Amino acid sequence: MSNQKIQKVASTPLWKLAIRFMISFAFILAIVLTAAELIKTGNLNAIPESFNNGSWINFVGMRITIIAAYGFAMAFLTKRKAKNKL
Repeated sequence: MSNQKIQKVASTPLWKLAIRFMISFAFILAIVLTAAELIKTGNLNAIPESFNNGSWINFVGMRITIIAAYGFAMAFLTKRKAKNKL
């Protein structure tokens, strides 16, 4: 990385970096988990059924927690690495 990019990462607020990582990870996680669920069950009707019985709340809540933890962890580590290189 160039020195300008390192300085930009080092000066960016942690929450902005975290949001960037969260969005990227959420997109990838959604694609992978949806594909895995479809392969596992082979049932496209399972998605509307989960909305009817409310089981989606636990599923989505757990994924949001994982995404937030990943985003802040990666932002913290990236920011620390950028500051160490300066």
